[in-house]
Amino acid sequence: MYKTIDLFAGAGGITEGFRKAGYTCVCANDFDEEAKHTFTFNHPLIPYLLKDIREVTSAELLLKAGCNADEIDVMTGGPPCQGFSLAGQRLSDDPRNVLFREYIRIAKDIQPKVIFFENVYGIMNMQNGRVLNAILAKFGEIGYQCKYALINAADYGVPQARPRFVLIGVRGSDKKITFPETTHGKVIDDGQIELFEKEILPYVTVEEALSNLPQIDQGEGEEEIKVIPSWKNTFQKERVGERIPGIIFNHRATKHSKAIQERYAMIPQGRNNSVLPPEIRTKKQNAYKLDVKLPSRTVTCNFRTDLIHPIMNRGLTVREAARLQSFDDDYCFFGNLTRKAKWLTQDDQVGNAVPPLLAQAFATHIMNYILPQF
Repeated sequence: MYKTIDLFAGAGGITEGFRKAGYTCVCANDFDEEAKHTFTFNHPLIPYLLKDIREVTSAELLLKAGCNADEIDVMTGGPPCQGFSLAGQRLSDDPRNVLFREYIRIAKDIQPKVIFFENVYGIMNMQNGRVLNAILAKFGEIGYQCKYALINAADYGVPQARPRFVLIGVRGSDKKITFPETTHGKVIDDGQIELFEKEILPYVTVEEALSNLPQIDQGEGEEEIKVIPSWKNTFQKERVGERIPGIIFNHRATKHSKAIQERYAMIPQGRNNSVLPPEIRTKKQNAYKLDVKLPSRTVTCNFRTDLIHPIMNRGLTVREAARLQSFDDDYCFFGNLTRKAKWLTQDDQVGNAVPPLLAQAFATHIMNYILPQF
């Protein structure tokens, strides 16, 4: 059984995907109490080190994991990179670089066979590519060759057009690094898959992802709903869950004012509120109504106001956003629904997560084609 350590684990999207691919996570780390609550509820057997990574030692992680460094096959995670600054071509001592430096420190100490590093796609263009070059150089200094790409989660069965930066680092210079082939694509009018010669599946749409969830209106829903599992397609069947089938968590809708509901009703599917008459527009014009026939646009941490349900005149529930992220229905998120609290909200945890189906695709590929080289 291959073993992983998950840094910047959050609510556990990467760990969930790697678990489904057959890995065992032996330790996870993050500093947020509500993220820990979510992670440990859904992964109760995985030790979770609740601590700022700047204060974490590699020895502490391994002690928590109950294993030696040479037993760690994959280190996963992706430190926030939006604040990177550089001096010349090198990472400076700016405090905003600290989290990446800590990631490198732990990787250097533990020396996992493989690093799976996921981040915002904008990292590729930060400071005209100099940030990415510095990151690759740092990985090289600690003994890793790397391959990276801009990928779309929808290409791997996630019902969401979510562009992300993914990097695979492999210890040593004699290993071949490849990425998993895409499994889904865009269908054109004659039913053939556009631009692909191989046989692949059509993108999973919003309708295919959400249509079997209980339909709730403004202010309706519950944190826990019992249902008789039913599905209309493979994606929905797979979301029933393995731990607590028949339970749907976090399906509770925000109550909007009448004026907001009326504005939402006037937005066509696939458009945002910039199409509204000027007199009723708001300054913020990124309220986008999902198109049932397409994958969702990127699920952010503000999906209650930025993503409008295609049928109901309201923002998405946590469960609907989690479906679009490919979490199972029995994957429960804890925390407040507003940002009045100190810790991450449910919305933050869902929006920040790596889609489990995306992580699973890469985990399976790493298991089949990269780890056997060691």
